[in-house]
Amino acid sequence: MKIAHLLRRFSFSEWGGTESVVWHIARQQKAQGLTPEILCTDALDKAGTEIVDGIAIRRYPCFYPYFPMPEKDKLALDKKGGNPYAPQLMRALEEGKYDIFHIHAGGRLALYAMRLARRYAVPSVMSLHGGSCAIPAQEMALMLRPLKHKFSYGGIIDRLFRMRTAPEQSADVLLALSREELEKLQVRYPGKRIELFPNGILHRDLPEPGDFRRKYKIPEDKKLLLCISRIDYQKNQKILLALLKKQEDTHLLLIGPVTAQWYLDELLAEAAKDGLRERLTVIPGLPPDSEELLQALKTAFCFILPSRHEPFGIAALEALDAGLPLIASSVGGLRDFLSDGKNALLFEDNDAEDLQKAYDRLAPLRETLIAGGRETAARYNWQIIAGNLTDIYRELL
Repeated sequence: MKIAHLLRRFSFSEWGGTESVVWHIARQQKAQGLTPEILCTDALDKAGTEIVDGIAIRRYPCFYPYFPMPEKDKLALDKKGGNPYAPQLMRALEEGKYDIFHIHAGGRLALYAMRLARRYAVPSVMSLHGGSCAIPAQEMALMLRPLKHKFSYGGIIDRLFRMRTAPEQSADVLLALSREELEKLQVRYPGKRIELFPNGILHRDLPEPGDFRRKYKIPEDKKLLLCISRIDYQKNQKILLALLKKQEDTHLLLIGPVTAQWYLDELLAEAAKDGLRERLTVIPGLPPDSEELLQALKTAFCFILPSRHEPFGIAALEALDAGLPLIASSVGGLRDFLSDGKNALLFEDNDAEDLQKAYDRLAPLRETLIAGGRETAARYNWQIIAGNLTDIYRELL
């Protein structure tokens, strides 16, 4: 079985949740004897083909149909929210003789792929990684900021190729990450086959932290508050400064690729204004297999994920698997596997006082949270999840 995994971007240097999911699924499918390939644009990477772990990753040039399009705005769209054209990518999808189209993108890429699926009678599965039905309006407005004051000529091309409908309507199966999105999709697309299909993790043994703290100038006597996620307004790391300000015995470490530079600039300026800069360390992205990433998990006191919107929350599961007590906002897919006081401490979205209350509860519940967290993480195994996905493929075929 030859599978085309279609993404907007796939870069090992700018790792995110979607890349992690697709990569783990592809590796499991390869182990099952299937032939997965990853097809994507050259966003944040170079066009061309590379083979990693026996899996072909094919990247093709793309463009955004807006004028003018300075490099800084293109980069912002590459990082988040871009809706590009990629003619060579679509040609490769058409000529690749794939048995299944698994679409992990939206917009124009998904629409064109659905047209090809109908034309050649190829079954299509669509994963909604971004929580498209549950993105807050404010976040959507921020995502589209790079398009302000630009002339769009994409509508003309869209009408020419009749790409004006929602791609979800044409997919044979929709995969929703959370119950919240599942319910909204069922209302929006009655009669459509929609499956609740969570993400997973791979267990990793943590190395000793070694000189990690010394390298990044994190004092040994400070409790390390850790957040691993994209540095982005969606992830809401700014709220952690309020906690840092009140807890003088702590140091905050943020690790993740920067998908909104202006947001990081604001965060650093706010930290400097409040006299917190020396107790804040930002590492703008580490490779997913980085030893330092695991060392950070080993040396941390707790993990905090304060997202405003979270389709699933792989980072939360990885923290649980690492044996870290977790504090998280009660939003989106996180509510599907986190239970307050049992495997995590939950706080109300964007509520700094409630975050402080959750942190104050941590000490007496620490061992309970660690045990409950590890039990939860063990249920989300990529081998089982990928096997279930292959069953769906076989049904469609």
